[in-house]
Amino acid sequence: MKKIFRRIVILAFVFVAAVAAVFFLTRKTEEETVYTTMGGATLPLVSMEFEGSPVNTLRGYVEEMHIPSMRDTITPVPGNRKLPFTIHTYGNEIQSVEYDVRSLDGENLIETKVCETLSPAGETVRGELTFQDLLAKGTEYVLVLKVRTGSRENIHYYTRLRYYDDTHIGEQIAFAKNFRELAFTKNITEDLTVQLESNNETDNSTLGYADIKSSYNHVAWGGLKPEISGEISMDIKEMNEMVGSLQFLYTVTAAGEAGGQETYQVKEFFCVRFVEGKLWLIAYERTMDQVFEASEETVRGETIELGILSPKNTELEIRKAGDYTVFAVDGELWSYQKTGHEMTRLFSFKEDSDGEARSLYDQHEFRIVNAEENGDVSFVVCGYMNRGIHEGECGLSFYQYSREENTVSEIFYIPSDRPYQVLKEELRRLFYVGKNQLLYLMFENGIYAIDFSGEECVELVSGLKEHTFATSSEFGAAAWQEEEDIYGGKTIQVYDMDKGESFAIQADAGEVIRPLGFIDGDFIYGKTKEEDIKRKMTVEYPMYALEIVGRDGKAQTTYTREGMYIRGIEVEDGKIQIERQRRDSDGAWVEAESDALIQNQVTEEEESALVRDFSELKKTTYAVKTGDSGAEDKRLSVRKPRTLAGREIRVLEVGRMPSEVRERPKQYYAYASGRLEGICGSPAEAIWLVYDQMGVVVGNDQNYVWTRANRRTEALAEPVEGQKAASEDGRLSACLSMMLREAESPVDAATELAAGKSAYEILDSLPSGKAVDLHGCILNQMLYYVNRGCPVMAMTKGSQAELILGYDIYKNLIIYNPLTGEKELMPEEEAEKYYGAYGYPFISWVP
Repeated sequence: MKKIFRRIVILAFVFVAAVAAVFFLTRKTEEETVYTTMGGATLPLVSMEFEGSPVNTLRGYVEEMHIPSMRDTITPVPGNRKLPFTIHTYGNEIQSVEYDVRSLDGENLIETKVCETLSPAGETVRGELTFQDLLAKGTEYVLVLKVRTGSRENIHYYTRLRYYDDTHIGEQIAFAKNFRELAFTKNITEDLTVQLESNNETDNSTLGYADIKSSYNHVAWGGLKPEISGEISMDIKEMNEMVGSLQFLYTVTAAGEAGGQETYQVKEFFCVRFVEGKLWLIAYERTMDQVFEASEETVRGETIELGILSPKNTELEIRKAGDYTVFAVDGELWSYQKTGHEMTRLFSFKEDSDGEARSLYDQHEFRIVNAEENGDVSFVVCGYMNRGIHEGECGLSFYQYSREENTVSEIFYIPSDRPYQVLKEELRRLFYVGKNQLLYLMFENGIYAIDFSGEECVELVSGLKEHTFATSSEFGAAAWQEEEDIYGGKTIQVYDMDKGESFAIQADAGEVIRPLGFIDGDFIYGKTKEEDIKRKMTVEYPMYALEIVGRDGKAQTTYTREGMYIRGIEVEDGKIQIERQRRDSDGAWVEAESDALIQNQVTEEEESALVRDFSELKKTTYAVKTGDSGAEDKRLSVRKPRTLAGREIRVLEVGRMPSEVRERPKQYYAYASGRLEGICGSPAEAIWLVYDQMGVVVGNDQNYVWTRANRRTEALAEPVEGQKAASEDGRLSACLSMMLREAESPVDAATELAAGKSAYEILDSLPSGKAVDLHGCILNQMLYYVNRGCPVMAMTKGSQAELILGYDIYKNLIIYNPLTGEKELMPEEEAEKYYGAYGYPFISWVP
């Protein structure tokens, strides 16, 4: 882990540079200043084809992207290996199309070829890819289309491929379309109701959201009578022999309370399972967001009516400063001046000729950096750039708006080879504006401080690994341990982003420490005695105490309980929830009742600027509260700023070091409902994140780590050869030996264990697969691995290791006992309680 503490000192000087830069950028522009407007979208769109219909609309990237991150869609390849596609040219001259087929991790090139079947030029160009017989059935690949036009060398388009003869994706698509039609026609037949899991506890109060547990009437749009406007776009998100996941994107119009037509953007997700000749809906989600228009009807002085919003879009960026309210909605950033009754659209990718598929792409978000009382605004746009000078790129742009001149200036740009969904998750970890006028970001597992001019960018720390750092965007703080070994922390640096200063915490002799989190700006860390760290099935790291330290570096609270050890914490709403464990009489770790520390100081919550209303027709609607404007007699004016051209834009290469230089930590990507839900440091955390949504979890290489909805009714992982243990102490070695032979590894289990390695570390070092730490996964989650043919090791009663080899149709687990060399049966209900008492102590290895 690389630490650059000397650079922290530089931040004091960076502040001076930032103040000077802000003054320079906000002074009156000189006469030679040139103004421009954002250029229109220029890149073609590509859509794949399945059974004669378009699927998977692909957006173009002008730079090569990180292939394992490009997981948005999957395209079926039929038995004849011919895959048609269409290029929507938008006036571009299509000169050639090349394509690569690669492994999911992007490392192996399966085939590369030039498409020789392009149709003549026009509004659309059709082509067909013919793949060689190198594609294995049931295996996923990545397709990279490289389109050359008259003005651009290579535009890259990405989708996964699956050569199939065992899926039911065509039937699943037809099922989803029929379901949608029944809902639109309000035809509440058994075909619709039997597929839902409606219950009385589900919230049916907002049309912005419906799922499989919603009422029949709610899924059928309640009292609203929407009509589809324009084309329906369909993306295939996941597909295998049993399950297909689909997402439909479309626009609807419906009459509002006042009688006028209102427009909504809709996303509808289906997860459909094929079981014994029948199709069943196992997950469903529909979101609906009203298209915002600044008009006399929506901007009413005291409030700005936004209408129906989906739950995720109610987390609006809103900032108030004096006479101004700045907010982001519907993919646009607005500023409202209440006394002048004036709206300014600060930034938007939408073009005036609305309805264009390229400019309406919603894979970006805004962060308001500063809003001043004079109307000036600094803000960030993060994600896919639909048009403009960065069109077809992914990254982060920093802008400043001058109210006096009504101009927007781009100050600096950070490019990324990750898509928006991944960038968004990194910014969730850390995005903070310090009182020292510095912007702090987390990018590529490093923490950076950037001044507002982009002239200074300081890397505070890089190469951060999970469990070695903690951040707080709310309180502007970060902490990281200096040591590379996640179990060997001796020194933690705690950094205050407002002051640009840090202090160090040292472990006591014979102990190690670990960063855990922040509460109200105070830092929380755990303390472990080195003698208590044991390497058995996994590395045992029992923390005997929590320490809470204030921003001044002084200890605030110490938490210890006799006989209790801490596994981890969660901080929420001024409370530290403590997960605990203890040793039983056999020396095994068993789960203990959780505990909590309550913050003594209660922070008064600010009044939310987002207010809710309710009506019979539209149900829950939302509005931004601006306060009394006194502008009832004024007509609303709407304006757009000019863009300053010819000004130097600094490009900051943040975190983009070569992979051989910067090691990427092991991370797990949790996908559900057609989107990335989170990036986690452990498989168990990622699995729990999407468990109720029938989601999937993949690793850094994008190979599947877990999926819920594809398990057979019975399974048995037959080991290559049974291994008996001579005594209780030899059980772990025997089980590990069997797993190593299953992986065709010559590694000797007893030798490696004697060298002080854990079973997980030994398995994880194998080049042909990966170990998976499933500690905390319940039985239903763990059995995914057994279903894949991968034995799962469990450890109870100290060192009593055993292998779970399978399960039968009678709901029994099939367990190999290395002491007897026999297979034993345990009812799943009994096994759930048994393993649950030990905290579900599981690991597995997958090829």
